[in-house]
Amino acid sequence: YLLDFVKPEFLLLRTLARCLILWDDIMPSSKWIDSNVPQIVRENSVSLHATEMPLSEDLNLETLAQAHVYIIAGSCLSLGFRFAGSENLAAFNCLFAFAKDFMKCLSSATASIAGHYNLETCLSVVLLSLAMVMAGSGNLKVLQLCRFLHKKIGGEMNYGFHMAHHMALGFLFLGGGRYSLSTSNSSIAALLCALYPHFPVHSTDNRYHLQALRHLYVLAAEPRLLVPVDVDTDTPCYALLEVTYKGTQWYEQTSEELMAPTLLPELHLLKQIRVKGPRYWELLIDLSKGVHHLKSILSRDGVLYVKLRAGQLSYKEDPMGWRSLLAQTVTHRKTDAYAVKPEAISAFTSDPALLSFADYFCKPAATMGQKQEVFDLFSSILYECVTQENPEMLPAYIAIDQAVRRLEKKEMSETFDLWQIKLVLEFFNSRSHQERIRKNPHAGLFMNSEFLPVMKCSIDNTLDQWLQAGGDICLHSYLSGQLIDESQLSMLACFLIYHSVPIPGQLLAGGLEGSTSFSELLLKFKPLKMPVRALLRLAPLLLGNPQAMTL
Repeated sequence: YLLDFVKPEFLLLRTLARCLILWDDIMPSSKWIDSNVPQIVRENSVSLHATEMPLSEDLNLETLAQAHVYIIAGSCLSLGFRFAGSENLAAFNCLFAFAKDFMKCLSSATASIAGHYNLETCLSVVLLSLAMVMAGSGNLKVLQLCRFLHKKIGGEMNYGFHMAHHMALGFLFLGGGRYSLSTSNSSIAALLCALYPHFPVHSTDNRYHLQALRHLYVLAAEPRLLVPVDVDTDTPCYALLEVTYKGTQWYEQTSEELMAPTLLPELHLLKQIRVKGPRYWELLIDLSKGVHHLKSILSRDGVLYVKLRAGQLSYKEDPMGWRSLLAQTVTHRKTDAYAVKPEAISAFTSDPALLSFADYFCKPAATMGQKQEVFDLFSSILYECVTQENPEMLPAYIAIDQAVRRLEKKEMSETFDLWQIKLVLEFFNSRSHQERIRKNPHAGLFMNSEFLPVMKCSIDNTLDQWLQAGGDICLHSYLSGQLIDESQLSMLACFLIYHSVPIPGQLLAGGLEGSTSFSELLLKFKPLKMPVRALLRLAPLLLGNPQAMTL
């Protein structure tokens, strides 16, 4: 009897208000939604699944049916608020089932009892609730539902219903798929103002609700798309994430795996996010220490840089991981680097620069002759860079090799490259570096420990050969202040730089001339802090024997 004095739309608002107050009691199930319907209404009204017109002389079936559908719509709207932006599967299935029930009811013979206008209103409310839950996801089923309702014209369809359908479509692709909805107190208040469940009849209808308030949904939108980007190629990629949820009163601490790019859950629900899987290096974002870092990442287009492991390919190039497993097998084989064919590099990396290098510089022709050694060296260097995950060192390897070859051909016109090589050698021979290697022998080196000694030996041999071939005369002229043959200047400069020979004035100040024995010379050399290898090469000159030497 009392239902005759209450507008059915007010029942929707009362149900919504009750559910928002009992926020923690909202459950994503049809059982919970049906529990909001009073027993007298549930037992005597027309079911959404009914296909025949019921007969009753004692009850006002129209009032009961309208009350029933509006209470269900209010419960669905509160469910949409509770799980807004969560993509909760249970909430989605529940709301989608009620949306289909309302659509079936609209086309059945019982639609005239509740009224087509009321059913369209409730269907629009359920659609908005469904779009809130799947906000930003672009869910195909919701999109199909929006497209179907968008094409409906005539009958009870008016401007307000189309506006609701278009708002649902906007929620579904919020921010181009980069944004989702928050469930904070202020966000729910903004969404309630934007989705007030009384839709205008025409575009200038502001009697019950100011249409400008429909735009307040932007206050509830927040960026939550996380996009992994390969740090080497600077292109988006797929990466497996392990998202750990904090424990709540409904569930214990739990984890789930997501394939990024993906929309993250609300940050206050998360404990940590970890880049997982064998393909990329692990990266941990601990949200228990604060969410400011992750918020700054999400606000900058959600770009998270990841590093591909050696012997692995991206999910786009190797979805099943078969090629990556092959690469892992090759990586763990204890074979000589020279035995690796250039074609095998494609199983380790998809970098076009590295593949082009392997194609042009690591495939010798049948008539190359002596250049086979160069191709073997390039293959070894490329294999080292790819398997040790430092391809950025490939230019450095080649630059050192080319500098040493120019020195061997006596074509080095400046000493800058030799300075750089000397700096690298000094670093690798430093005491701090050796202690670091001793403490952690498995620590990776940015250059192969076998490559540098080979280069050092080549430089020593080249300079010693120059010294034996008349370079000692040139060096003696330099130390005594005499004229020097211009053709020998470049090699002399390389010798002085590489062996850290001080200027002649410092040598004279040290009283090195006049020494009669090597031990005496060694004592005088100590204040100059020159390496012993330089003393061994200067000793014959300083002891008064500027003849061609054999060291």
